[in-house]
Amino acid sequence: MNLYFVLKQFIGDYWNCDLDWEKMNSGNFLQQHIIKAVELSLSSIVKWLDYNFSPQGYTYLAVLSNSSIILHTWPEESFISVEIFTCTEESNPEAGLRYLAEIFKPKLFKIHHVKRDEMES
Repeated sequence: MNLYFVLKQFIGDYWNCDLDWEKMNSGNFLQQHIIKAVELSLSSIVKWLDYNFSPQGYTYLAVLSNSSIILHTWPEESFISVEIFTCTEESNPEAGLRYLAEIFKPKLFKIHHVKRDEMES
C-alpha cells in the first residue's frame, strides 16, 4: 500500500568530530548551525527547546514547518547525531545533514535513510 503523503526521515551520525568540549556543549554554537541546516533542508523552525545535560551533553529539538529536527551530542565520545524528519516533497534533509558535516568535521560521517514511504501488507 502506498501512502498518500511524503515521509522523509534521515539521520546523520558524526563520529570523532573535530570540535572541542565547549562547542559540543554550546547551545549558541549548535543552534546557529541547526538554523542554517534547517534552511538548507528547505524548512523553517516553528518552535524549539534545548537542554544542557550535566556534566556534559546537549539536546536540541525543534518543530519545523514540515515536521522536526533533533540533535544530540556526546562530547565524551566526540559524537553527534541529528535526525531530520519532513513530510513535503520539496524538502531536502540530506542538504542540511551534509552542511552539518562541514561544521562538525567528523572523521566518519554517515547518513541513514529510514524508508517510510510504503507500508508492508
